[in-house]
Amino acid sequence: MLRSPLLLISRPLLQRTVVTQVKTSINNNNENNQEEKQQNVTEGHQSSHTYEPPRRPMTQQFTHQVTNQVPPLEFVDLYESDLALQTFVTKENGGQTIEMAAELGTFHWFEQGHRANRYLPTLQQFDRYGQRIDEVHFHPSYHDLMGIGMRYGVHSVAWEPLSGTKTEVNPHGHLQHAATLYILSHVEPGVCCPLSMTYAGYPVLHRYLHRTSSNITNSFPLNKILSRKYDRRCLPANTKSGLTIGMAMTEKQGGSDVRANTTQAYCDNKDEKRYILIGHKWFCSAPMCDGFLVLAHIQNDDINNKSSTNNIPSCFFVPRWLPNGERNPFYIQRLKSKLGNQSNASSEIEFNNTQAWLLGKEHDGVKTIIEMVNGTRLDAAIGSAALIRQGLLQATWHARHRKAFGQLLIDQPLMKQVLIDLLLESEAATALVMYLATLFDATYNNKQSKNIDEVKAFARIATAIAKFWICKRTPETTYEALECLGGAGFIEESIMPRIYRDAPLNSIWEGSGNVICLDILRAMKKSPESLQAYLSFMHETKGSNKYLDTAMERIEKNLLTKNLSNEILERHARTLATQLALCLQAALLIRHLPETVSDAFCSSRLGPNRGSIFGDLPQDIDTDKLLKRLPF
Repeated sequence: MLRSPLLLISRPLLQRTVVTQVKTSINNNNENNQEEKQQNVTEGHQSSHTYEPPRRPMTQQFTHQVTNQVPPLEFVDLYESDLALQTFVTKENGGQTIEMAAELGTFHWFEQGHRANRYLPTLQQFDRYGQRIDEVHFHPSYHDLMGIGMRYGVHSVAWEPLSGTKTEVNPHGHLQHAATLYILSHVEPGVCCPLSMTYAGYPVLHRYLHRTSSNITNSFPLNKILSRKYDRRCLPANTKSGLTIGMAMTEKQGGSDVRANTTQAYCDNKDEKRYILIGHKWFCSAPMCDGFLVLAHIQNDDINNKSSTNNIPSCFFVPRWLPNGERNPFYIQRLKSKLGNQSNASSEIEFNNTQAWLLGKEHDGVKTIIEMVNGTRLDAAIGSAALIRQGLLQATWHARHRKAFGQLLIDQPLMKQVLIDLLLESEAATALVMYLATLFDATYNNKQSKNIDEVKAFARIATAIAKFWICKRTPETTYEALECLGGAGFIEESIMPRIYRDAPLNSIWEGSGNVICLDILRAMKKSPESLQAYLSFMHETKGSNKYLDTAMERIEKNLLTKNLSNEILERHARTLATQLALCLQAALLIRHLPETVSDAFCSSRLGPNRGSIFGDLPQDIDTDKLLKRLPF
């Protein structure tokens, strides 16, 4: 009997497929068992794994030869490949940024980020005996990423004293924080959430917690917030080697409208400023932090003599463990299933007889916590700038190695246009966030500055502008970068789907787009010195670029000098915020980056021939010079 050649080929193919599937299943089970064993490691944990890409994959398949494939990106120096970052962060002021950028730009750390998102956090509400513990467990890769972030001081460097001193502050601490957060966000943004909240929460606790009681200050030593040791254990704060801080403000019924919160606070000990909380929080990210800043409404004893300020929440500190060594009632109801940022546990929590300590004055919670919010808003812009940059990295690497229609993608005129446009967006975002960090340094760490009030005012409005615009641009930018990879960018093994899912997040957290635009208007109205500081900064670049001059004239003529009603201003708040952001980025590029970059940015963003999609650039762009600024 004649046998079909197809059957002769397909049988061993089927056998190989079955064997491969069995081996894959066994390997996955072994890997999961190994990962479970690693989760039992306590303080000082670091995975023993070193991840590398598969070596010499077989290119000869049963039916075809695999060719024209992009090699894995095994190493990229995240500092040396980023010319805009180098402009602001140098060997003299960058601390350990350069060292961190070289260490993290490897396949190993990118794979750690992939695994931290593949194996998601899990909630354990009860122990095996039915006792409430409310703990979240993470994959070892998450802990490794937290560990390296804390080792480089992402959370602490802004507040640490200079080496060899006890009180002298680091004049570049916030710039170093921004740079290290930016580098870490290239690899995995999820762990940046607790590190950012710890960075932003420390000054609030440092200012107010010592005014409460020695019981809480002794049991929650603030110096451990500045420790560079990552301690993942759920234990009383004074027994750990390092601490992290979180916050919980929003509730189901109000969201960003925190005055609509219903969580109640009842005074338990007036001398110690200790209260009992009853209520809930709709979003509490990183619930395994050691303590949280929380908003709640103080309830008067005399319900017939309520003050009108009772609708303004107060700010409290809620530790996970009480001074007596017992767990504070902190009930994690569930972990949210989110679009992105999946390695970072976000939860819904309830307070029921939960102890908290008042920070600042009663009914003054927004004013107290706003310092933390401003810090996390800066970090949201930094994280988004990093996602834009990572998208550019991936797109450029692909274009350098992939051929289509007989030539490399990078050599094709239209692809050049797209990559250059992404480059301009990336460098403008990076320049803005790094410059903002220098303003934070001037505000916090250079108090002898003569114009400190002007710097504070400028930082106030510029932070909101950056948060709005950079975070808004990130989804559009990351999508365009993904498209540069074609179908390969749409595969989950690629980093691009994870970046794309993470892209909208920062525009929602710490105030969505509309909230931030209204905050810009509020700053202009209640703190006119903020707008004046912005205009003074912009006037210093007047005459440098005709498109920027025209844009600023239009802003001042149409939106700032006219006596417009609040309704009209609010209606056009996004228009104003967008123009303020573009002009500010243009001015920074003119001041700090080569003229080729600033001219191209002004022409493509502010000029009459500006396009509406990436790659639609004016003809006066110097393509050849800009191509040299690409990361590869």
